Amino acid sequence: MKHQSGKGPPVRAFAAAEEGGAAIETALLAGLAAFLAFAMKNMVAAPLLGFLTRASRVLTQALGA
Repeated sequence: MKHQSGKGPPVRAFAAAEEGGAAIETALLAGLAAFLAFAMKNMVAAPLLGFLTRASRVLTQALGA
């Protein structure tokens, strides 16, 4: 079943005209995911780990171990 330009559904006609757009979108999404992972590590995970480390030290001292 071969569609000529303008004869098939509009989505297929659009997809036939696309050249490399999906690769660019995928690269942008991968870059965004990497940036968000880096930001979450530095803004959430590192301070939370520091807080939990201090809390464990306080509990250790309070229990006299």
